[in-house]
Amino acid sequence: MSSTYDDVKAAEADVLGPSNVVGAAGESRTVFSGLDSLARRREAILGRLNNGPNAFDTVVERYPTPTTAIIDGREFIMMGSNNYLGLPFTEEYKEALDRAIADFGVGTTASRVASGTTSMHVGLERDLADYLGKAHAVVFSTGFQTNLGVLAGLVQSGDVLLIDADCHASIFVAASLSPARKIKFRHNDVGDLRHKLEGLDVDPRRALIVTESIFSAMGDEAPLREIAALKREFGAFLAVDEAHSFGLYGAKGESLCHSLGIADDVDIFILTFSKSLGLIGGAAISDYPDFDVLKLAARAFLFTAALPSSLIAAARKGIEMLREDSDLRPSLWGNVDHFRRRITDLGLSINSDVSPIVTVTLPGLEIGYRVWRTLYDAGIYANALMPPATPPNTHIIRFSLSAAHKQEQLDRVADVLSDCVEQLPEIRHFASAAE
Repeated sequence: MSSTYDDVKAAEADVLGPSNVVGAAGESRTVFSGLDSLARRREAILGRLNNGPNAFDTVVERYPTPTTAIIDGREFIMMGSNNYLGLPFTEEYKEALDRAIADFGVGTTASRVASGTTSMHVGLERDLADYLGKAHAVVFSTGFQTNLGVLAGLVQSGDVLLIDADCHASIFVAASLSPARKIKFRHNDVGDLRHKLEGLDVDPRRALIVTESIFSAMGDEAPLREIAALKREFGAFLAVDEAHSFGLYGAKGESLCHSLGIADDVDIFILTFSKSLGLIGGAAISDYPDFDVLKLAARAFLFTAALPSSLIAAARKGIEMLREDSDLRPSLWGNVDHFRRRITDLGLSINSDVSPIVTVTLPGLEIGYRVWRTLYDAGIYANALMPPATPPNTHIIRFSLSAAHKQEQLDRVADVLSDCVEQLPEIRHFASAAE
């Protein structure tokens, strides 16, 4: 399920009211007026939800385990974290962090091009390139900055970016900073992408197709084989953001593209360390001979502090564990299969593509909030998505599965959802009606 621009505007108007209202008639604007407007719109939503607990203001006090969190003094089953493999709690990570802190301290205090590049950074770039079977890797301080660095630093005036309409905000922010022409194609619509490629008035070698492999909002999968075929046919280039698939798919967890046998067709892999590795940071990986020069072209690389070597050491240990641990991925996919069966048996409408993200589509803000609040009151935290991030009259509850989840935790979540179905029978099979 995806939303068009008109869908988003209609949903925004329905839920939030006019977005251009910043105050009483005649009120003068200041540089803070945009924040004032957003604050009023947020209060309008919370007012409709009776100002109870909400997903906007949740504060986690601590994480006792990879799959539990203390919120408001209570222990919750955490279903809203992208900690897909549970690695941050491992002794291997803690030992790697301790050794690196002893050698490098807790911070770098400099950018990568000053004194911020350590032997750990160089080693991680070598590890990543080898892991994904490419020649070069450039490590950034966040996944968001990775997209900024690649798209704003690489693509120039006269070039074209062809971007899936449902790509992550970091991709669109990055694109806005590039002088290249931007063209959106309909979400996962290969026919529309072909149409856009056929309509180019420049050499296709000046075009970069950008997509995610697993889309973060709905957990759906891009038609990567078909996109790669179009890339080859037209002679364009392809960048794939593997944020939600790196470490999870393929013979050793390399990426979804590797598992599909099209890794050689990908000119740039974009990764974040905040999902399967459970850390912070990101990287761009490519076979292009001069790709390492991106370090001089990307302002997001040049003008930000380098990641602490302790986190780099943990990332290197995580990649080693991804390559060697044969139990991590089977545990994750076993949990995904179990949870999806339980939810499907309840008659709830979930995303059709199998990924660590399981989304339940519900009819409207109030009903969606009632389900979210029922989960919350039962000690279960999940993510809530609502218009304008979703189509009009839909609310999404997003569950993120981890290899560290116990089956009894997943069954507890399913049991609470079963209670919701009994109380709100209209939530069964909603997607077919919404579509």
